[in-house]
Amino acid sequence: MSIKTIAVGTRTYDKLAHRKQPGESFTKVIDRLLATTASAGTCADAVREAAAIWGSQSENASADADKMEKVIRDNRRQARWDIETP
Repeated sequence: MSIKTIAVGTRTYDKLAHRKQPGESFTKVIDRLLATTASAGTCADAVREAAAIWGSQSENASADADKMEKVIRDNRRQARWDIETP
């Protein structure tokens, strides 16, 4: 395995250190967090969560559309990263 050195701000380092589990390297914590966020907020997630809406065959299409939009917005919100500006 090759090793690369990266620089992160103090705030980012503190966030990573807080998420680090006992005995876990920073590489492992970054891999774990990236794996978690890689699938969060995807269209597939929204479809799975909305399956109950589509299965209901509701006559109120507008209300169903509003529910679907909420599912998508909630998934997008969960996937956001804090980005520091230089």
